[in-house]
Amino acid sequence: MTSGVSCLALPFQTQRVDLGPITQKTVNTYTSYKYDYNNVKDLAADFLLYDNSGIVGGTAKPGTAGDGNIAKLSFDGTNTYIGLKNNTYWLETPTDAVAQGEVNIPVGYRIVGARLVYANNVAQNIKKGDKIYITDGKGNYMNASLKFTATKVEWNFAADGKLSTTSDNSTVYLRHEESGILLWKTYSLKNTNKSDQASAFNTDGTSLFYGSGTDSHIISFDSNGNAVYDISQQNAIALNANVPVSDNSFTVKVYDKTGENVAHQVAVNRENPTGDIVLEELNNDAIKFQIEGLTGDQLAYVCLQVQLEALNPYIDKMDISCTQPSGEKKLKNQYLADDFTIGTNGKVDFAVPTNFGTNGLRFAFEGLHHKNADETYTNIGSEGKHSRYHFVKSDYYDLIGENLQAHRSDAADYDYTKKIEVKVAGTQAFKCNNSDIFKAGTKGDGTYYYVENRYSNTAYNTQGGTWQEMRVNNGDGYVKRYLVVCDETRYNIAPTTTPRHAFYAYYSTDLKLTTVNYVPELTYTKVYKDAVVPNTYDANYYVGVKVSLKDTDNKPIPEGEGYVYAKQIIEKIALDIEAKKENAPVDTKHILYFDASNINSLLFSDTDPTWGTLTDLKAKLGDNALLYMPEGVTANLKNVVTKSLSGDDFVSENDIELVDQQPFFAPYSIRLNAANEVVYKRKVTLNHNETKKWVSLMLPFTVAVDTKTGSYVQTKDNCAFTFYTMNTDNTFSNAQETGEYIYEADAHFSPFTGQFVTQPNKAYVVSIDQMEETNSDKVLFVVRQSGSTIEATPATLTQPLIQGETATGKIKGEATTLVNYGSYCGVKVPKTDGIFYFNKDKFISSLLLDERFQDVYVLPFRSYYACQNGANNVRYLNISLEPNTETSWIDNATETATASAGFMFSAETGKLTITATKDLRTNIRNINGQTIDTTSLKAGETRTVALPSGIYMVNGTKVVVR
Repeated sequence: MTSGVSCLALPFQTQRVDLGPITQKTVNTYTSYKYDYNNVKDLAADFLLYDNSGIVGGTAKPGTAGDGNIAKLSFDGTNTYIGLKNNTYWLETPTDAVAQGEVNIPVGYRIVGARLVYANNVAQNIKKGDKIYITDGKGNYMNASLKFTATKVEWNFAADGKLSTTSDNSTVYLRHEESGILLWKTYSLKNTNKSDQASAFNTDGTSLFYGSGTDSHIISFDSNGNAVYDISQQNAIALNANVPVSDNSFTVKVYDKTGENVAHQVAVNRENPTGDIVLEELNNDAIKFQIEGLTGDQLAYVCLQVQLEALNPYIDKMDISCTQPSGEKKLKNQYLADDFTIGTNGKVDFAVPTNFGTNGLRFAFEGLHHKNADETYTNIGSEGKHSRYHFVKSDYYDLIGENLQAHRSDAADYDYTKKIEVKVAGTQAFKCNNSDIFKAGTKGDGTYYYVENRYSNTAYNTQGGTWQEMRVNNGDGYVKRYLVVCDETRYNIAPTTTPRHAFYAYYSTDLKLTTVNYVPELTYTKVYKDAVVPNTYDANYYVGVKVSLKDTDNKPIPEGEGYVYAKQIIEKIALDIEAKKENAPVDTKHILYFDASNINSLLFSDTDPTWGTLTDLKAKLGDNALLYMPEGVTANLKNVVTKSLSGDDFVSENDIELVDQQPFFAPYSIRLNAANEVVYKRKVTLNHNETKKWVSLMLPFTVAVDTKTGSYVQTKDNCAFTFYTMNTDNTFSNAQETGEYIYEADAHFSPFTGQFVTQPNKAYVVSIDQMEETNSDKVLFVVRQSGSTIEATPATLTQPLIQGETATGKIKGEATTLVNYGSYCGVKVPKTDGIFYFNKDKFISSLLLDERFQDVYVLPFRSYYACQNGANNVRYLNISLEPNTETSWIDNATETATASAGFMFSAETGKLTITATKDLRTNIRNINGQTIDTTSLKAGETRTVALPSGIYMVNGTKVVVR
């Protein structure tokens, strides 16, 4: 800067592409518009730092001389510092980027976090190789004992990142230390006198930290003056010890998100020459700060860092409502917004009963839903982030117009329900860019640039578009309806008046009204003949329900057509139960799914009980009931899923929550959107089950695990556990005899490794590594998995159990085989079967039950081991994670391979060659039961493994290698 200004442009890259000139070119006789990749650039935009004198015509104008209080720029090799005089300043996000050809491209951002680094001398920044002080910004400095005191202590920041100082004639190094496992690792700063124990630290020029990115730990200080990690607003600052301390003194004030109150105030002087201020939980167009107290030509130096988020108007679903001419009654259905269209392939055939009306009905769009809504959008289901979305032409938009600055308080706190409903639709698409001139077949010899247009009512009217009420009559054809959705910043504190911190998205649907009556027909399918629920055995069967339609003449309606409304279904189920219709359940709580996927829509009304709501319907069904909806149709409720475009499975734009100890059944697979999660809350089993460390668990969905350890970590509820399965061979050891019984033995388990996700519908034994049991609802731990897949339940009415692994081995010389079975309905097993059920962190034989108990009750989402042979005299099986070192198991090995084994082998000196006679997976173990080699072979394939001399087992066959 050659002279001071009142408005300074600070450029940054938007991560978008600037194509440059676009001209017609002919390649291989084909003429079309093309851009030259040599001209492609990153699209840049500018933050604007300014004071009031930098505002011209309502907009901050870069380069405006004004009072010249933005006086100097300095780059220290790491950060850019700006020298400022006394004044109030704003840093505002850009609303436009300037592309090649001087073309303005609309952009939109919100500031969600900010950091202001202050210094009274810009040369304070440090780098590796410097001598430094580490200060708390309050005149205290870190010493070799990792305490902040008034005594300056010089540290050497070596080129390799190691930090050291001298204390009592010895060198003290700074050490990063970790303890614990997985999520519950703790990180701390320590000192050491050993160079080889010192850790390498990094710097951004002002702070010191260990690690990088999200896995970094910043040196901070606590309230007692101890050096610690990662305390917000209390990061230590590193000073260059060789730079003279400046006498510049000033006060820096940083305002809160409203721009009205000072959130932080710091006196900067010789004793506190540098530091930082952090702002969090913002949703702003700008940040505001003030410099005061400078004298003469003194300057305050600041480095401004912000956390940006692009404005996001891209919604995922909305309601379409139909209201009677009188406005008395309203029906709704919810539809997905996919690829900027609403409904199934961009079409909605909205059907209503004949008694609802036939002429003059009015459509409206409402219930607009965004997965990133901020906390003011209550009852939407995904609030807690930053989006401030609304319909153009909603009540809110008509109030604000296109002038956020004139309605700052309204923009911050307006009733969200008046933002997500619109009663008019556009008559044509808004031309948001000029891509139409580049389409195939267009002729022209000029040079063009890609242009985007920001929506405004004026621009839309100029293009010929108007907004009209959606009045419809029965018999009208499809009418294209156009919608515009906007996202904007919540706190608009910049003093400018013309920039619009808003960004727009454009949607459409072909909408049609049909007035017709349909008669629902429900088909009930038994899925479980009984169930075990807490404290009882339920002998009543559980069912699924599928709806089909007939017209008033009792003729079937083709799939994909017609509607039902919620109250119809509720009443129809009640009548079927009363009439004892074929397979109808004893009550609605015995319904595990409702399948409406083969009709067109399922209507509801939030205000008129005549039609009912989907919430009413869902509340009637089983706790884990799933609602399967037609393609393009959804509802803002948990456990509601939508038929995919392919029709092969279902997708979920909602969370799915599974209630432990209650029956569950999924007739179709479900893919969850990446932003949604399936949640399972494991409850404590009553009746004296003292499980604290281990549980059996079967889930219908995939769970992401560590491929090396089989561990799952879940931070939201502070829990972690590891998945295990019982070893399939050489399973048992350490049998302890007591009288006529083998009192107990060890069953050997291995972690589920080598896969990124667990197998759905497979029972595991889970080691609880961390949990926080909540007393309110007896939740032991919580599984949450975003973007998971729920697989269709493989259980049947005649076989409700799902078989898992088979484990074999010997207990005191007796061959023993256990088979794992899991259940989603729970199961009552006669104790005489001699099963092993899970209790008190081990597997207990049902034969231990006294005469008061004739059966074992296993609750849903759990498993047990059935004994196929042997083990009838074993009472307890303990869980062992150690390798089985007992060798008696090898006595059961065969000496030669057979055709049924699926392979042949030859053993030579120091090696073993296996030839597969069918597709199989081979497992080679040594005499201690340790796995030496595992591989998959196709029929005819051969594998040679180098082995020391000894006895080995290949899939249960004994092999001797010389």
